[in-house]
Amino acid sequence: MSTGKKSALAIGAGKVDKKGVGKRLREARGSMTLSAFGKLLGVAHTTVKRYEEGMLPSPGIMMEISKVSGRPLSWILTGADTQSGLYPLPPQNLPEDEYMTVPLIEGKIAAGEPIVPMENVIEWVVLHTRPVKKVAGSRRNMVACRVSGDSMWPYLANGDIVVIDRDTDRAQINERKMYAVWADGGITVKMVRRKGHTLSLVPLNPADKLRTVDLRQNASPLVGIVIGAWKDFNNATFQIPEQK
Repeated sequence: MSTGKKSALAIGAGKVDKKGVGKRLREARGSMTLSAFGKLLGVAHTTVKRYEEGMLPSPGIMMEISKVSGRPLSWILTGADTQSGLYPLPPQNLPEDEYMTVPLIEGKIAAGEPIVPMENVIEWVVLHTRPVKKVAGSRRNMVACRVSGDSMWPYLANGDIVVIDRDTDRAQINERKMYAVWADGGITVKMVRRKGHTLSLVPLNPADKLRTVDLRQNASPLVGIVIGAWKDFNNATFQIPEQK
């Protein structure tokens, strides 16, 4: 026997643009592979591909997609971004089309978590949209966190805030970029290098030790790519060099 919720979804699904739904499902999948996304939904990767090509999922699968991706069901069906209400607007004197808010989180969100737990949000960082436009990621999949330690000195110091694009392609590693990596129960920022089943976390500070992650135990440790940083000079002291 069908529930009221299931029937309502089925009726609404008949009115939506199937190709539009497929396009939004592809966006909701983000950087996850078809197989990984299908595994979370309990369907084959070929089925996910058909969804993205325009085949409408069942009501139960549609709800599961919403849960797994963190995208509202109304957005998946119609494109209406009702989730934006969860994000505070920039200050009134800043134009909304040029600035956005990014959640500043505790370093506890793992690579595979599609939703940023609100209890982990410390505050909100106001970011100009210019650096976001240069990356392929969604504005709603950015997070910020504070750097702990000096392993990336002199570019990053303890307490600096980094902005992370979580929609980055985790299969294509750029060894010249910084990544946020889930390791030892928290987020760390490092250069990365992959060889076989080993992901090396490379510090820039020569005083810090190189660490490794076994990809057989953690297949997807990359949280995202670091696209920017803000440095806090409140507690810093500087010495003016002597003039020669």
